[in-house]
Amino acid sequence: MDDRSWMYRDSPQGLRRMDYCNGVQGFINFATSIPRNFTDGGIRCPCRKCKNLKFLHQDIVTMHLLSKGFMEDYLCWYAHGELFVPDESMEEQVVGSTSSASNMHEVGNENSNPYRNMVMDAMRMSEGNVRECPIIEEEPNADATRFFDLLRDSDEPLWDGCTNHSKLSAVAQVFTIKSDHGLSEAGYDKIIEWARSILPEGNRLKENFYAAKSMMKPLGLGYQKIDICPNFCMLYYLENAEMTECMTCGHSRYKPRTGRGKTLMAYKKLRYFPITPRLQRLFMSPSTAEHMTWHQSHHAVDGVMVHPSDGEAWKHFNSMHPPFSAESRNVRLGLCTDGFNPFGSEQSGAEYRCLSSSVD
Repeated sequence: MDDRSWMYRDSPQGLRRMDYCNGVQGFINFATSIPRNFTDGGIRCPCRKCKNLKFLHQDIVTMHLLSKGFMEDYLCWYAHGELFVPDESMEEQVVGSTSSASNMHEVGNENSNPYRNMVMDAMRMSEGNVRECPIIEEEPNADATRFFDLLRDSDEPLWDGCTNHSKLSAVAQVFTIKSDHGLSEAGYDKIIEWARSILPEGNRLKENFYAAKSMMKPLGLGYQKIDICPNFCMLYYLENAEMTECMTCGHSRYKPRTGRGKTLMAYKKLRYFPITPRLQRLFMSPSTAEHMTWHQSHHAVDGVMVHPSDGEAWKHFNSMHPPFSAESRNVRLGLCTDGFNPFGSEQSGAEYRCLSSSVD
C-alpha cells in the first residue's frame, strides 16, 4: 500500500500540512471518480464525526476532512470503492491507490476552473476553522450559503451558451480593469451598462458596481477604519477610542455638524489592514503556499545569495531562535522604508507621511 501516514500525522499549532491538504484533494478526486459512490448527489464523509455514515456534498466533505481529520483506521478507502488485490510474490497492492488519486489531482489542476479554485482558497481560511459544518439534513448557515453561492457563480456561464466566461470570472476581470486604470464607480457603471446592452438577452453580468462589490465581498480581506488626528498626532484607538479632541494639539476629532444630521464625521480616517488574515490567505492557496516556505526548501549555493535566507543575518537569527526557525511556515516580516523621506519637504521635494508600526 502507498504511504498514507499523512492522513494521521499531527501538525504543530493545529495547522494542516501541505501534504495533508494535497492528500485530501487526491482522496476527493478518487472518491468522485467512481459513479457508484454517489447517493443523492453526495459521497460518504470519512471524517472523525461522520465516520462514513452520512452522504454529503464533496465540498462539505473536503471542509470536514480539513477541519476534523479522517476517522480512525481508514488507510484503505473501502467505503469509496478501493479494493485490495493480494499477490503472493509481492506486498499487497491497492486498486485505485493514493498515487493514482494524486495524479488525478495534478491533472485536474491543469484544466480546472481557476475561479472555482479562487473561491475554495479564499473561503477555506474561514470555513476550515468551523467546528460544525452544515450537513444535508440541515439548512446551511450564512457563511456556507455565501460559499456555495460563489461556487455556483464560478461555474454558471455568463449567458446560456457562453464557454469562456462565468458569472464570477466576468465580474473579477472587470474589477481588475477598474483597479488597474483607476476607474470611478460612475465610470464602471457606464461601462457595465454599455456591456450589458451588447451582450445576449438574459446575460448574468452584475448591473452596477454596488451589486458586483456585494458579490465579491466574501472573497476579500476586510479592513478597519480608525479615526486619526488631522495633524497626524494620534489615533483614536483602544484606550483613546472615546476621545473627542487630540491630546497633543487639541484639534477636534469631528467636523462641525451641518443641518439636522446626527452622524459625527471625523476629519480624517486611517484604514488598517490586519496582517494576520493576509498571511493566512497566502497559505490557503497552493500556488502561493509553496513560495512561503521556499526559503527552507531551496538549495543554497556557496557564495551566491539568491534569498535573504542565504545571508548571515538570517542564519544568525536561526541560531538564536531554534524553535521558531524549525517551522518553515513561520513568517519573518521586514519593514521596508524605500522612498521614506526623513527630512521632510525642505530638503528634497514632496513630503511623505508615514505612521510607523511594529509587528511582533
